[in-house]
Amino acid sequence: MALLTESGAGTGQEARRDANLSRKDRQGPAYRVDLPTYHADCDANYLRLCKLLPELASRERWRYQMPHGALELSVMERSRYTTEVQLSAEANDSERRWLAPPQITVRLYHDARMAEVVAVDGRGPVGGDGVNNAYPNPRMQRADERQQANRFLGEWLGHCLASGRAEFELVLDGRRF
Repeated sequence: MALLTESGAGTGQEARRDANLSRKDRQGPAYRVDLPTYHADCDANYLRLCKLLPELASRERWRYQMPHGALELSVMERSRYTTEVQLSAEANDSERRWLAPPQITVRLYHDARMAEVVAVDGRGPVGGDGVNNAYPNPRMQRADERQQANRFLGEWLGHCLASGRAEFELVLDGRRF
């Protein structure tokens, strides 16, 4: 009888231990930031934004016509080494029913020549604190959310550079065209 009791108790503990191990196995390995790729994305985004934001030191607003809407960039905050810019897209009525374009806030670090997404649709910081990557979390963000947002920004800016047309006001001899 003692032998059956010991083996029975052992089986229950083993089952619990196996259940805990299988939960840990499902989580997979801990997320590791690919820093060189992340920095390369931020570097490229800075260069793309510099092309889209001529005269950044003196202007406050830029607007580009896109094939299916418009993109507006406006300076939110300036300091000696950084500039915070907000990108807002307007979609044509036929496009708006599919997906509303996000509002993205980007911080440009002029000394490092990098641009990083700091908020999407007014919700920041993107990717949380970068340390606690538990999922699910209250904002339902994945561990690589910050990298995904910067990659999306790069694709969006690339599209704007390829197919956008700048809107500007032409003044000649005091007349506006």
